[in-house]
Amino acid sequence: MSPIITSKEENNIACVIYGANNMHMESRPILQPQTDELQINIRATGICGSDLHYHYDGRLGARVLDPSLPMVLGHESAGIVTQVGPTSGEQSMFQVGDRVVLEPSKSCGQCHCCQSQRYNICPRMKYSSTVQQGPNDGTLRRSICYPSHLLHKMPDTMTFEEGALIEPLAVAMHATARSPVTQGSSVLIYGAGTIGLLVAASCYAQGATQVAIADINTSRLQFATTYLPGISTITLEKSRSDDDLFVWAQSQAAGKDGDYDVVFECTGVESCVVLSFFMVNSGGSVVLVGLGQTKIALPVDVIATKEVNVIGSYRYANIHRKAIDAVANGKIRLLPLVSHRFKLEDTPLAFETLRKGGDGVLKVQIGDF
Repeated sequence: MSPIITSKEENNIACVIYGANNMHMESRPILQPQTDELQINIRATGICGSDLHYHYDGRLGARVLDPSLPMVLGHESAGIVTQVGPTSGEQSMFQVGDRVVLEPSKSCGQCHCCQSQRYNICPRMKYSSTVQQGPNDGTLRRSICYPSHLLHKMPDTMTFEEGALIEPLAVAMHATARSPVTQGSSVLIYGAGTIGLLVAASCYAQGATQVAIADINTSRLQFATTYLPGISTITLEKSRSDDDLFVWAQSQAAGKDGDYDVVFECTGVESCVVLSFFMVNSGGSVVLVGLGQTKIALPVDVIATKEVNVIGSYRYANIHRKAIDAVANGKIRLLPLVSHRFKLEDTPLAFETLRKGGDGVLKVQIGDF
């Protein structure tokens, strides 16, 4: 088939960063797909917290961007196939016009993690829009060539905005799948951002009957009650810098110990991580989803004496198809999470909107919707 080319695709604008607060909207050449690649017209991309850190801090944790090696941001994307490259095996399962979700996990495929279907923890991972084994250019541009094995078809009934939210939904569904949440479970989630809300939705889909979500942002908690009717909300109090964190956490959890079978920590904030172990019941599980400080003091005596199961959850593996099906079947709603939409040319304004936050700001997306 002939490739689909539009006037917009001819102007392949990309969001490129050279360091902290050094973002440029640059024109990049439109590439031809190589063997086992597809050319994709990106139609929607969500801004992730990691994108914010790279843009405003020039780093994500210990991973620092080298200004001499600029990087294209973005990894939550969906688009449409515009050209099919040659295949190394049988005929490609894709064709021009297919609507697809992009999975940004480019693992090595050879290590023991990949061979055991846990490619999300591949030590040689080249994850889009990170400097891990990179820098690795992301998807915040109009046209991209992408490996076909990392593309997932989405139904015509699904919007590109929903398609771009499959990536964060995959994070949430992976975390829920790693947990012992089952029919009748009681669950507490720290963080009412996109990931926390999607974890809550995934827990309901997995059988949880009592779900509570906690945050300091009251507008997000209010949204949670409309997004997931029946959910309970908890308004968090900030701990003071002079507080003994363990004493503070114990006072916050007074009279509540044993309320929750599973606690998901989706903020990465030290006080919430510590509080999770006081709030979970004896023999329960704490799932660590949020990434924040690299070093946190944990209440080891509480973890040991309550026999708390500590579960790490990092990105996802083999979950995109299930996430697409969950949305297509109406089990999980995504569109209500999109609070702001911007054109690609207005990417700097989109980032500033998310950085400032405030009431009503949740998931910010960029693209040609």
